Amino acid sequence: MIDINGSLVLSFSNCKREAWLMAHRIIPEQDNSFIALGRLLHETSYENKGEKDIVIDNIKLDLVQNKNGKTIVSEIKKSKYSLEGARDQLLFYLIKLREIGVKAEGLLLVPKEKKRIPVVLNAEEEKRIRKMCNEIQKLVDGPIPSIERQQSKCRSCAYYTYCWV
Repeated sequence: MIDINGSLVLSFSNCKREAWLMAHRIIPEQDNSFIALGRLLHETSYENKGEKDIVIDNIKLDLVQNKNGKTIVSEIKKSKYSLEGARDQLLFYLIKLREIGVKAEGLLLVPKEKKRIPVVLNAEEEKRIRKMCNEIQKLVDGPIPSIERQQSKCRSCAYYTYCWV
């Protein structure tokens, strides 16, 4: 049984094949310019705004702040294009934190676009994310998913050459 983490949840939301490759520790291109840009943006955004890169068990939180007695967990993204997956990732983190007794609120941050999107964990979302985790487990236990038709998001994926070249 695989230890599901936030990156796997994000990948599953974006592309099942990407999630399978990641879960099987097939390393994507590390010199991918989109990965480099995301790392740079993460490192240089929201400095002195809270604690960055907090690791708890199998989750890594981009930014944790305490505001007015509330714990705010933020996920920093480079663009609005994978926000659905980022939202799922953040909901996964909120569930994991609640399981260890930490009540937190979520916030998606897109610094280049100055977006701040609140993310709220409710019973319906928790049920959906838990179901997704079961689906991820089934995906990982099975054979590699076939390649679907190429989409525009494929060009920026660090697994592009693995799938398409």
